[in-house]
Amino acid sequence: MLFNLLPRIRRRQLLLTLIPAAAAFIAACGTGNPQDTFETAGPVAERQASLFMFIFWIAVVVFVLVEGGIIFITLKYRRKSDSEMPKQTHGNTRLEITWTIIPALIIVAIAIPTIKTLWDLKAPPADEPSMTIEAIGHQWWFEFRYPGEEIITANELRVPVGTNVIVKLESQDVIHSFWVPQLFGKVDMVPTRVNQLWFRADEPGSFYGQCAEFCGISHGLMRFRVIAEPQEQYEAWVASMSRPPVTPVVGSAEERGQTVFNNNCTSCHTANSYRAGGYAQAISTQDGLWSGWVKATQDGDVPSVVSAPNLTHFGTRTTLAAGIRELNKTTLVEWIRDPSSMKPGTRMQELAAVYQAKGDHTANLEPSQVSDLADYLLSLVPVEADAVPTPVAGDPVEIGKAAFASAGCSGCHSTGSDTRTGPGLAGIATRAETRVPGLSADQYIGESIRDPGKFVVDGFSPVMPKFDGVLSNAEIDGLIAYLKTLN
Repeated sequence: MLFNLLPRIRRRQLLLTLIPAAAAFIAACGTGNPQDTFETAGPVAERQASLFMFIFWIAVVVFVLVEGGIIFITLKYRRKSDSEMPKQTHGNTRLEITWTIIPALIIVAIAIPTIKTLWDLKAPPADEPSMTIEAIGHQWWFEFRYPGEEIITANELRVPVGTNVIVKLESQDVIHSFWVPQLFGKVDMVPTRVNQLWFRADEPGSFYGQCAEFCGISHGLMRFRVIAEPQEQYEAWVASMSRPPVTPVVGSAEERGQTVFNNNCTSCHTANSYRAGGYAQAISTQDGLWSGWVKATQDGDVPSVVSAPNLTHFGTRTTLAAGIRELNKTTLVEWIRDPSSMKPGTRMQELAAVYQAKGDHTANLEPSQVSDLADYLLSLVPVEADAVPTPVAGDPVEIGKAAFASAGCSGCHSTGSDTRTGPGLAGIATRAETRVPGLSADQYIGESIRDPGKFVVDGFSPVMPKFDGVLSNAEIDGLIAYLKTLN
């Protein structure tokens, strides 16, 4: 009958049209996709999928009845001849009441379980253990903070299996949307507003998530993963995040890469939140960097810093560039050399000085330096639990020099007279003696390290985080001694 209704279409042409359509339909029904909404791995996603299927089958019944009625009426009451006039009917009150009441009943049938599901999933059961995590959306990466454990990381959210996880959602720049199809549905991340969701992973595994709200040129490349682990394995990870990284061997590629990192990357990236007080300092740094970016933008200046992912124990991660590539040396070298080859529009490439010197905006580093930097970043893994920490002792200048590197001071301050985000530190001892009447150079420098907002040099933004409680007294004393040697 179909071919009779379409006499002008050849059977072969129609067949060629239907085959790809059928193939696409069948492919859409496939399983095994890492973001398959129907392969649920937790109670929240399961309830949402069940609600969807309930509404879907109601829609199927409505579709069959409506389309079946249309086909039936079309065939039964079609005009038999050109002279025949179809029977005219109108004003059937019973029919009009019927097709008004039935849709209303369908809407009620859908609304009741929908509202119940929304209320049931508003918060996790109060009698079950839970933990709280903060997720902050950035263009184009996700930041994760664990307030209870004082851990800050990016793009990989580790959680224990069987524990209810409350996620507080925020955005630092534009509207994003937080979505892991196998664990929970989409919830927006809105600037100046805190939204909330909760989920539980009932089985170990790596679950794919992504931003589900268009947020800029690399929106489609803004991904992350939820890594659900057994409780013992998760607790071991938490403990490892408070241990220092493995110290690079003297003269190794990792040590050379550390120098490259300190000279080029630490103006935006932090990698020391493992330290006591490092969690609060990392957050303060992030907030300060973002404030500096906003102020420069509002003033019409070209920003030189912006908030960037925390790289503490970066070598333990499995993905790169917000989940779009597997982490290994090859992909990391590619990313360092030219980030936009993976993710167009990255602010790192737009703002970092190391990408501005060359006309093609690739890194102004020798291939050996890029390789060394990749080796250093991959070496950022915590020491073994039974490793004996090296006591802080010895020459104060050497202690201060090490603290200057580990605290990321070189990212904002040069040891010469050139200005970066902060003033150059050459000759600081002489300048410090005259800054505040009654304060010696040692006192002024020490106060500036412990509470940078107390003395802000004219022309510079107050973006430096506090190091009181982050650096030990011996390290601060060593920093003072080291800075006084910079003539």
